[in-house]
Amino acid sequence: MLLGRQRELQVIDEVLAAARLGKSTRLVIRGEPGIGKTALLEYAASQAASMQLLSARGVEFEADLPFAGLHELLRPALGSIGQLPTLHASALRSSLGLGDRIEADRLIVGAAVLGLISAYAENGPVLLTIDDANWMDRSSAEAIAFAARRLLADPVAIVVAVREGEESPFLSAGLPELNLSGLDEGAAAELLTVSKAADSSAEFVRRMVEATGGNPLALLELGRAASHLPATPYEELPISTSVERAYLRRADGLSEGARQVLLVIAASGVPELGLVQRAASALGVKTSDIEQAEGAKGLVAQRGRRLEFVHPLARSAIYHSASPAARRVAHRALARVMTDPIDVDRRAWHLAAAAVGWDREAADALQQAALRARESTGYDAAASAWAESARLTEAPERRAERLFFAAENRWLAGSAERALELLATAKKLAKAPERRVDIENLSGHIAMRRGAVMRGYATLTAAAEAIESVDRVKAIRILADAALSSCGAGHPADTLAAARRALELLTPTDSPESKIFAHVAFGAPGLPTRDASRVHDLDRIGPRHPEQPRGVLARVCRLAPRELAQQVVVVAEQHETARIDDRRVVQLGVGLPGRERRDRRLHHGRVTEPGVAVPGGERARNRAARS
Repeated sequence: MLLGRQRELQVIDEVLAAARLGKSTRLVIRGEPGIGKTALLEYAASQAASMQLLSARGVEFEADLPFAGLHELLRPALGSIGQLPTLHASALRSSLGLGDRIEADRLIVGAAVLGLISAYAENGPVLLTIDDANWMDRSSAEAIAFAARRLLADPVAIVVAVREGEESPFLSAGLPELNLSGLDEGAAAELLTVSKAADSSAEFVRRMVEATGGNPLALLELGRAASHLPATPYEELPISTSVERAYLRRADGLSEGARQVLLVIAASGVPELGLVQRAASALGVKTSDIEQAEGAKGLVAQRGRRLEFVHPLARSAIYHSASPAARRVAHRALARVMTDPIDVDRRAWHLAAAAVGWDREAADALQQAALRARESTGYDAAASAWAESARLTEAPERRAERLFFAAENRWLAGSAERALELLATAKKLAKAPERRVDIENLSGHIAMRRGAVMRGYATLTAAAEAIESVDRVKAIRILADAALSSCGAGHPADTLAAARRALELLTPTDSPESKIFAHVAFGAPGLPTRDASRVHDLDRIGPRHPEQPRGVLARVCRLAPRELAQQVVVVAEQHETARIDDRRVVQLGVGLPGRERRDRRLHHGRVTEPGVAVPGGERARNRAARS
């Protein structure tokens, strides 16, 4: 079963159908190594059960043996050689080593091949296939191409596979071509699933397609090594197949300097010609070597001011064939010449790739990159930058902090498992009570969101108890989170206990924000049970604190039956804006039911609640009416 090749299979079917009806057809399938050319030839053979089959494969070490390919191809048809004119038969026997040696014109040999195929087709339709035709000896290829161009009304289908970027007489013969491209993400995902790859998640499939261009062979090979894939964008996926070796052969014969330039291009990520030239010059590479690398046929192509590898696999082959030390030198050179402010994040990653052991410069640069990514809601990118920054950080406590931020962003990006792995590592390093509490706090929330509500509740309340003597306000908020997040879990006594403890920890001098957290946590559990007295507790704090975040109150109305929601709206309408600490509200909001979580919006470090900053509380009323 070929996946993602419906169009190509239809073309093959049409070629075979025409041959069965007595019309000669020919097709050259072009594509890079591993793209699926052989699979299409095998499909054609499987569909040609009622046809006679002539097949051959080009072999590299036989490329200099004249007519070796032709001998393999025509062996089943040699019984018909007696039907050829004497001159043609003698020339063909001589070429195939089956008779006396005679010097025959190439046209005569080509005509003999044409005659033999036609004669063989008199016994029934013929399918002729040639794989790896680019390695077939030239004499054979020219003779077969000569015949293919001249077959018209014979029931013969000729299907030839040629590697992209290689020369072959079949390409210059003007035969119809079918160019193969990589699989799309849907077909790649199905292929990885069918092949029982170690991972078939959407993110893994996306990364695999991006790295391989959808090359089926590379997808299969790399799918088996999913657990060993690197996390950083400049460490490309390792290739250990003939696909890599095919590209590496194209670098044979280049000077050492030119190969170093190719490595710079491979390491650059975004291969701008000016950047590559500056980095190569910084390495002391001669201009002639740079020019040689730029003209490396079959490896790189210049498109405007960009110098790109012809395929991601070519880049991976060049990159991984170099020693780790050589790769670090290339990344360091690139980082050194990246002075444009728009390259600051790319420079950070190059510094990281060039680092050996702890590296404060690279770690700090990645931290800034992570912060910028977070500001633009790029949680996944931020998580990767934080994690790499932690890897390069020597101080255990600082490393734990960066791992925690990596976990936090990984969680916001929707990767719970990876977030938990990062938290587990951070926990082993963290000694400061505040950091350990942050780790437990996030762990508790993740547990709740994954269904273990009361286990998460226990983790949160334990964290609050641990931090209570050090940071009472933080304890209040953690307790409020625990109460709100578990209020629908069927354990009202536990929920109320956390809410009451949050109220007990309040002092008259606490900020209105802290008070709203505690009172909302205490009042919210009464909404589903229609306990109006608990809701009135919310009403008491509104008039006393007109600057309270209205969004926290407004969200509570979405939990309530209609009549109690109206009472909450009265309180909410007294406050027209909601600006509170992003992280705290995220922690609070995470625990609320799905409808509220879907409504939460993060924007430039601030939480904006739908239905909050609307004069008159019209949106809050509408939501209350829909409850």
